[in-house]
Amino acid sequence: MRIAMLVSLIRPTGPIIVGISLGFTLSLLSVTWVDESCDSDWIGAADEMLIGHPGSSTGARKPSSISSGTTDNGNIQEDFEPRILPYNKPAQEGPPKKVFRAKYASTELGIRERLFVSVFTSKTTMNTLAVAINRTLNHHLDGHLIFFTDTRNHKLPNGMFVVAHGDERPVPNMFQSVRHLLEHHIADYDWFYFVQDDTYTQPERLKTLVSHLSMDLQLYMGQPGEFIGGETKGRYCHSGPGFLLSRALLLKLQPFLEQCRTDIISIRPDEWLGRCIIDYAGMSCVEKYEGLNYNYLTMENNMDLPRMENDGFQNALTVHPVTSAEFLNATSSLSVQDHAVGCGQIIVQSKSDQ
Repeated sequence: MRIAMLVSLIRPTGPIIVGISLGFTLSLLSVTWVDESCDSDWIGAADEMLIGHPGSSTGARKPSSISSGTTDNGNIQEDFEPRILPYNKPAQEGPPKKVFRAKYASTELGIRERLFVSVFTSKTTMNTLAVAINRTLNHHLDGHLIFFTDTRNHKLPNGMFVVAHGDERPVPNMFQSVRHLLEHHIADYDWFYFVQDDTYTQPERLKTLVSHLSMDLQLYMGQPGEFIGGETKGRYCHSGPGFLLSRALLLKLQPFLEQCRTDIISIRPDEWLGRCIIDYAGMSCVEKYEGLNYNYLTMENNMDLPRMENDGFQNALTVHPVTSAEFLNATSSLSVQDHAVGCGQIIVQSKSDQ
């Protein structure tokens, strides 16, 4: 009974078992029919790797060795083992070179100051008007102030940075001054203010105006004037009330400065510079820019301090001309009294707008 049940269970899987057994049997029989050439080739290659190339006396390389090359027949010439060579520091001639580092972190990082002031003076006014201007501006500008003069004077006032060009002609003096700024100060400041020593400048209002102007702006700002007897289109900035030049505009003008010196003929330095800027930088003098006005007050011969105060002095950026150092000091004192009123003004009205 049990045998009959076992046979009934195996009968459905019988063909499968027979097929598997037959497959294994045939695979074992086919091994003997395979060509033995593959085995011999593989064994020969392995022996060649371990022993060397056939016909060569060179044996197998060590794992740490490096092949030095091959012959014309493609055989390895020889092997060598790497060696560690100690590093001998070469003898240094003379003292070691010092690495240059900027004096200030702002210079190394490319951070510039906002404003640099250039005052044009002369031998006759150096010890009077220039000294008064220095007392008015220097402590407000943290020393970012320079004086340009036409002739060399052996007796210079103390506490003033003076550059003497040695040429009494106004236009060459302006040319040398601009070139000096490009060579020595252009990398450190964003805005350059040009003014004469007979002009009073309110430093806080000037700094407020500059603080609202972009550092990358190309701008020529001051009191516009028409060219006399010339065909130049545009207007230049009068040097009397002073004018502002941006660093970007001076850099654009730099390649053509020498050409301006030889090609442009003028007896007025401010007009010469205006022609140069218009011809080679394409910029004309403007009095207003995006709501910011360049304010100036023109002095009359009989104008006194009370009249000045009523004539727009509280909003004035510059006052011109100031004929004496005493009057300049009095003007400075008046500005200090009205500083709380005027220093916060950003938009200032010129005399023509009053």
